[in-house]
Amino acid sequence: MNYKTSVLLLLTLLLSYTSFAQKSLDNTFYCFNNGVRTLKNAPKEYYDQAVLIKKIGFDGLAGHSSEDNFKLRLALGKVGLKMPEVYFGMTLTEDGEITYKKQLKKIIKDSKDHNLLVALTLSAEGYKERKQEVDELIITGIRELADYAADFNVKIAIYPHINNYCERLDHAISIAKKVDRENVGMIFNLCHLFKVEGDEGWEEKALLALPHLFMVSINGTDTGDTKNMDWDQLIQPLGEGDFDTYQIVKLLKDKGYNGLFGLQCYNINQDCEVALTNSMKTWKQYQEKYRNE
Repeated sequence: MNYKTSVLLLLTLLLSYTSFAQKSLDNTFYCFNNGVRTLKNAPKEYYDQAVLIKKIGFDGLAGHSSEDNFKLRLALGKVGLKMPEVYFGMTLTEDGEITYKKQLKKIIKDSKDHNLLVALTLSAEGYKERKQEVDELIITGIRELADYAADFNVKIAIYPHINNYCERLDHAISIAKKVDRENVGMIFNLCHLFKVEGDEGWEEKALLALPHLFMVSINGTDTGDTKNMDWDQLIQPLGEGDFDTYQIVKLLKDKGYNGLFGLQCYNINQDCEVALTNSMKTWKQYQEKYRNE
């Protein structure tokens, strides 16, 4: 084999390896905290929750503002899992004050180099038509929190949520841009997107969000008149419903998304272990499908 042929062969092998590596769906896939708070027969103790999440195959379990997140993370650590995300709310009061639970800063400080993401909902009390003013006040509040979090390598992602001040995806993108901090992004929230904006044009919206995406919230869901659907149609175990959630995973992964995927589980009317096991089975099918395409 001459030198030229050897070089061409080596380049071919390198390209083949690169192509194979890019087709691996290896993003962190974790369970939202409501997977153990709102599902039937869910374990009550943190350690038992951690054992179940580990057994099913998730990469971690999220925290929540209503939980003792220090004890939860300790329990997860005992079984070799992480708490990749914690869910909190930020509120602008009628007096113009930014508030959130004091526990949040303690969690951030205790999470140095844990790769924690704070999923942040945004509410504003008593404000109607003063959007620009509210945006400015909330942006200032997020910057303050983000600058504090940056010292501990903690990220913040705006979580668009129906009936909150920030409920639309484009609003979340706008706020993230204006905050202008490297550790601030936003979340693509499938069930709330369909509830607030409908299911049309989700592809374009996902691509608009991509440069700012820190987490993608997925689940099984139906399509159609989603704005008028109840949550039992909009939040199902992954793989159920008539919408192919794999489309979202594939689109974003193909475009280079390497962030978190979180499983939304709110109030699914099924046994906890059954629903979560079926969702994980579907995720593994996604991984196999993506690898072989």
